[in-house]
Amino acid sequence: MEKVFVSPMTYRQGKNVLWNHLNDILAFGQKGLLVTDQFVYQMVGERLLEELTVQGGQITKWLVEEERTAADFDYVIALGGGRAIDLGKALAFETSSCCIVVPTSASTDAPTSRISVKYQDGYFAKYDYYAQSPDLVLVDTAILIESPVHFLTAGIADGLSTSIEARTVRENSGVNTLGAAPTLAAEAIAEKCREVLFEHAEAAVEANKRHEITPAFEAVVEANTLLSGIGFESGGLSIAHALHNAMVSLWGREIKGSHGQIIALTTLQQLQIEGREEELRKYRTLFERLNLPITYEALSIFPSAEELEKVAELAFSPEDGIIRSQSLATEEEVFKTLLTFRKTREI
Repeated sequence: MEKVFVSPMTYRQGKNVLWNHLNDILAFGQKGLLVTDQFVYQMVGERLLEELTVQGGQITKWLVEEERTAADFDYVIALGGGRAIDLGKALAFETSSCCIVVPTSASTDAPTSRISVKYQDGYFAKYDYYAQSPDLVLVDTAILIESPVHFLTAGIADGLSTSIEARTVRENSGVNTLGAAPTLAAEAIAEKCREVLFEHAEAAVEANKRHEITPAFEAVVEANTLLSGIGFESGGLSIAHALHNAMVSLWGREIKGSHGQIIALTTLQQLQIEGREEELRKYRTLFERLNLPITYEALSIFPSAEELEKVAELAFSPEDGIIRSQSLATEEEVFKTLLTFRKTREI
C-alpha cells in the first residue's frame, strides 16, 4: 500500500513569533482576510490587523459571528481556537488561497492539519479533507501562556490519543486520514508526542498557571500542536476519535466539554476496549491529576444503555476511525465498555 506523509510548509513557535514575523505573512501578498471571533479580535486581532496595515498590507476581517465579507484576498489568516481555524482553513482551500494559522491556545492539533471538522447546530457532521496543508503556522507562546489552563490540558488529552490511535492503524494495516499507510516518520512523531506529554505535562500546566513560559511549556505546546497534528494526520485515527464523533453526533452541545476533554474520556475507552490495562491505569492517573473527564457525568452526560448503544453504532461509520483503522473491536465490545464509564447505573 502507498504511504503518505504531510505537514505544514512552515511552522514557527516561540515568544513573540507573531509580531517578529509579520513579514512572513505579507510575503503571501498584500490582500489578506483575517478570520477570527469577536473575543480574539479584541484580544489580538485588532493589533494584528493594524500592524499588518502599517507595513503595507490590505487586511479585511471576518468575525465568524457575522456574515462573511465579500472582499478579495490572496491569503487567509485563521486566528483563534478550533472554530476560527477550521473556518479559516476551509475558506482558504475553497478559494485556492494561501492559509496562515495563528492559534491562541494549545487546545487542539488543528493548526497544522489539512482537515476541518464540520458541525451542524453543534452536532458533528463530517470531516472535510483538503489537498494542501497550511502554508504557515505561527505559534506565539506569549499569547498561549495567557490562555486558561483547561485549554492546555484539553490539548494534552488530544495529544495523548495520537500514538494510541496511530498504533491501532499500524498494527491492523489500516489507513490514515489521507487514505494511505502511515510512514515510519509519522509513527516516530506520534511516539515522541506521547513521550513529551508524559514527561512535561504537569510542569507545563504549573507554568501556565504562573503565566511563565518555560522549556516544559514550550515542549508541551509543540507536542499538542505540531507533533500531535502530524501524528494524527499521517499516523491515523481510530476508536477514540470515532467515539468522540459519535458522542457529538448524538448529544451535540449537551456535552459540557471541549474536543480534547471528550477525547480524554474516549482515549481511556479505547485503551479498555483494546485490553491495555497497564496503559489504561497510567493514562487515567495523569488525566485525574490534570482534572480531565474520565466519566460521562464529568461531561454532564447521563446516558442510558440505549443511548450508549447508539453511540457504539454511530462510531462504526465507514468514514470514521474504527473502520478505517481496521480495528478488531466489535460493536458489542465497544458498547459493553461504554457502559463501564458511567458513574450511575440503571435499576
